[in-house]
Amino acid sequence: MSKLLVLIASSTVFLSACIQQGPQTPPVSSTELAQSLQETESRLIQQIQQQCESLNKQETVQADELQKISKAQRQFDGRFDVIEGKLDTVIVKQHKGDAAPPLCPKPAAVNTNNIGNKLVVGKTEWLWIEAINRVYEARVDTGATTSSISALDITPFEKDGKNWVRFRLAPDDGDDSFEIEAPLVRYVKIRQASTDTLDKRPVASLTVRLGKMTEVAEFTLNDRTHMTYPILLGREFLRDVAVVDVAKDNNQPKPEIVKNQPQAPSVSKSKKK
Repeated sequence: MSKLLVLIASSTVFLSACIQQGPQTPPVSSTELAQSLQETESRLIQQIQQQCESLNKQETVQADELQKISKAQRQFDGRFDVIEGKLDTVIVKQHKGDAAPPLCPKPAAVNTNNIGNKLVVGKTEWLWIEAINRVYEARVDTGATTSSISALDITPFEKDGKNWVRFRLAPDDGDDSFEIEAPLVRYVKIRQASTDTLDKRPVASLTVRLGKMTEVAEFTLNDRTHMTYPILLGREFLRDVAVVDVAKDNNQPKPEIVKNQPQAPSVSKSKKK
């Protein structure tokens, strides 16, 4: 029994010695770890650069192909024009004495009344005024900020709790005028060209039509009977809706009188209605 115990103890000591003598993995130092990360980063940067170079080459090839396609398209268009001309000649010969039918429709006439969504106006234009259902010629003046209309007997009053103004539109130095009532928007101070004094004038809101465009616009009220045109259109009216061609007059079509709307009767300037 004692021999058996001695044998077991010897075996245990032998196995322990074998286990202790097995290979051990040495720890990684911080220097080695930093070097490994740097190498990995360098490989990634190199791979990205290679991918970018490959994409640049593909873009260059695609640009060359696009140029070739454009050149081929131009050559095709040129050959098509030649063929079209020959067909026109053949058609004319086949219809001698008759009007040859056009191979292609004629281009539509250029619209000189508009540029995009803006009206082209001359230095004078016809203006329809809804309040009296009448049309008058107006002068377009980009040097004036606000628009103005010839007015006499200007009388502010209150209507439904709001400020309104009553005046008589005097289109010329004749005896006829037309009474208008319109919302009073505000008052403005205008400096006279001949003096340094400021003239306080009311501003009325009127619905008007220029060509085919209907707008609610603001007009200062002032006596313009001594001037050629009873209405002046300034920059605020023209902004964002029109461009001016000073070489033209009445470029927009003259608005028509609304048939189902009564016209304001004339009132003598020498006496109120």
